[in-house]
Amino acid sequence: MDEIINDYHLVQPFQNQDSGFSRWTYGTKNGCTFFLKEFLDPIYPVDPGLEPAMRNSRIADCKAYEEKKIHLYQTINLLSDGNLVRIVEFFRHHSHYYISTPMISAESLTFDQIAALPFEDIILLCKTAAHSLMQLHEAKIVHSDIKDKNLLVKQTQTGKLVAKIIDFDCSFFEHQPPVSEDELGGDQIYLAPEACLFICGEPVSLTCKMDVFSLGLLFHQYMTGTLPGFDTAEYFYAHEAVLDGNPLTVSSDLPDSIRLMLQQMLDADPEQRCTMRQVFQILDAFGNICREPAASPAHPRDFFHVAGDL
Repeated sequence: MDEIINDYHLVQPFQNQDSGFSRWTYGTKNGCTFFLKEFLDPIYPVDPGLEPAMRNSRIADCKAYEEKKIHLYQTINLLSDGNLVRIVEFFRHHSHYYISTPMISAESLTFDQIAALPFEDIILLCKTAAHSLMQLHEAKIVHSDIKDKNLLVKQTQTGKLVAKIIDFDCSFFEHQPPVSEDELGGDQIYLAPEACLFICGEPVSLTCKMDVFSLGLLFHQYMTGTLPGFDTAEYFYAHEAVLDGNPLTVSSDLPDSIRLMLQQMLDADPEQRCTMRQVFQILDAFGNICREPAASPAHPRDFFHVAGDL
């Protein structure tokens, strides 16, 4: 390919598999390979023939979008412990907005393979995820799309596994929750009960406790190879069972403190769920956390720009 966007040489066409309202690809720049994502909405009005009032309205919407994303991405970058994958650049090219992030080479491991590891290694994997989300939550940022594809499992130089958290496209500050279903991320498998209610039009509060529920499901898969138990003949998804008054069954083979932690993470009532700091503290009781060195800071340039204007 010879397509270039903001000095990123694309190595393959954009694709939209598992990407919602966006497209993604990889690009090389300054000798490094990056993950690139193109957002399909909003669309900046570059057509000079557009009726002035409509053009001005769309520009105002785009500027509000820019300010919101810049604040969110800058905050995430400042919070990153090295396992929150930083946003390298956020920019507009012609009518679309883009982000670039480092390309992460993740391990291809099934849940059964992870569950077969020594338990202390699984705890370390969970601790890195909990620590990163704790950083987000204490800044009142909700990831809102916690799932296996957004927690990349990576092997460190010591051979241990850590979680790299990616994809903050649908993340939000608690005081600026989504106003429509389209703005809310979330995979049905890992969806929190209150997120389901919001999608159905119910008036609910969307908080960091959404992520706690989703991570509880994922942790159970890491530790046992499967989701917590529920009647799969009656329900397709865990949140359906919980909303119908049927608590999920956590494996009795897990250590008591871990089992009780997961049960609390998976409570139907967000207020009754533990915080991510409490989750981290419980996991930390199994050993000291081991983190990779923090990633290098972003390039010292304007965080957001219109490609070609610099």
